This record gives sequence, structure tokens and C-alpha cells, in this order.
Amino acid sequence: MSQLSSAGSSGLTSRSSQVGVLSRCWCGGAITTYTSKTDENPYRRFYRCVVGVKEKKEKPMFRWVDDALLEEIRIVESKQNQLLEDLKNMVTNNVELQKEMVREMEEKVEKNMIEIMRQELMDAKESMENSNKKRICVLVVVAVSMAWLYGKMI
Repeated sequence: MSQLSSAGSSGLTSRSSQVGVLSRCWCGGAITTYTSKTDENPYRRFYRCVVGVKEKKEKPMFRWVDDALLEEIRIVESKQNQLLEDLKNMVTNNVELQKEMVREMEEKVEKNMIEIMRQELMDAKESMENSNKKRICVLVVVAVSMAWLYGKMI
């Protein structure tokens, strides 16, 4: 477990940077929980460094359990709020990306539809021109035949 549970940093930390529920003292010693027996704080639980209490070299780490838990809750709430904000930004970016993709697809579909319509119109025009050519050929054949018959009759 790290030095700080939710504050999340590994290794030893300075005394002033310790926040939240601790698993190790700033000196690296183990933390244990005691219960206060004073008149000012009867039965109030606190954390204390095991090594610091035994060696009495420096002032051992001390923290009220309820204060540490409140700090921990605030840290978790802050991280949760940041995650929610990040999620909102991701959703917004995703929506914008999807809108852009839809616009691009609509443009491609429109271009393809225009190309298909242009090709169909060209095919129809060509078909009509061929049909008109056939009609003209038939008319020319009929006219030549009539002229030939007329020439035979005279």
C-alpha cells in the first residue's frame, strides 16, 4: 500500500504533505490506531507512528482518524468531480466528432448521388439520341422509299 491511500504517492513524504488516511508515517514506520483517553477527546481514535513512539527521537506522526477520513473523502470527491468533468468533455468531444463524421458522410453521399444522377442522365440522353437517330433513319428510309415509289409511278 502506498504512503497515502487516495492521495496516492509512493515512498516517503514530508510531514506537511501527508493528507487523507495514511498507511505509513513520514519516517517510513508503520501506523497504528489508538483511542484517546483524555477528557478533551474521550474515545476519539487517532493514528500514531509505531517507530516514532518507541524511539522518541522526533515528534511522532499524529492524526485524528475522523480528520483523516474527512480529508480522504474530500480527496475522493475532488477526483470524482474531475473524472465527471473529464467524462463530460469526452462526451462533448465524441458528439462533435460524430457530427463531423455525419457531415462528411452526407457530403460523400451527396457527391455520389450527383454522380449517379449525372451518369443516369447521360445514359438517358445517349439512349434518346440513339432512339432519335433510329427514328431519323427510319424516316429517311421511308422518305427514300416513297421517293423511289413515286419515281416508279411517274
